[in-house]
Amino acid sequence: MGIWTDQFLAPYEAQLPEAADFAELAASMIRYQVACAPWTLVAGNLSANAELPYVGILGDIRWSIRDGSLTVGGERATDTTERTEWDEKQLPPWGQALEGARVLATGTDPADIAPALSAAPYGREDIAVVFDQLEFGNPEVLNHFWSEDSRIQLTCFALARPQYRPLSANTLADPDNGPVHPVQAFVSVGYKLGDGGYPCPAIADAVVRVLGPGLVVGQTIG
Repeated sequence: MGIWTDQFLAPYEAQLPEAADFAELAASMIRYQVACAPWTLVAGNLSANAELPYVGILGDIRWSIRDGSLTVGGERATDTTERTEWDEKQLPPWGQALEGARVLATGTDPADIAPALSAAPYGREDIAVVFDQLEFGNPEVLNHFWSEDSRIQLTCFALARPQYRPLSANTLADPDNGPVHPVQAFVSVGYKLGDGGYPCPAIADAVVRVLGPGLVVGQTIG
């Protein structure tokens, strides 16, 4: 499957914005031609460190929404039955995340995200808005990621409580106890090819519009 990078953009201070502001953050991804509908609103127990497209349950949810095998009300959870090296003592991203979530809503109009979020357990459970794919009709997006790749996953998170993400990590190596950053509201993008080390300008601009300047950018390679 090759080497993938999961990059996050988050404010310096981990805090949960008002639900209306988070809805605007998610909607702006479509409005500013960063990502494409449909969008999917998810709630449950999520890991901030499990966002490579083939690792966390949100990747499964995204593909299942795309092929119609999952609809609103459907659930997904981490499957531990087929893992021979399951280790609950090793935290993600080096260890397997233990997640569970349900689909609250899905749609194509960014204006519908706010009403859907108003009925969600915002602040009580972990919330995520997952997009079908990036908008490669935007030259900034296409240039940054080099070519159209429908596997790239973009997700907006609003966690019930702050979690910690490494600022620079490689899951193929042993944990090095490097610096971490607390995240609560943030954007994650998992990609295989692209200009690593700095975020896609279109994504960064959309995040800054809502969450403000002074973003922290970190990434995990796995």
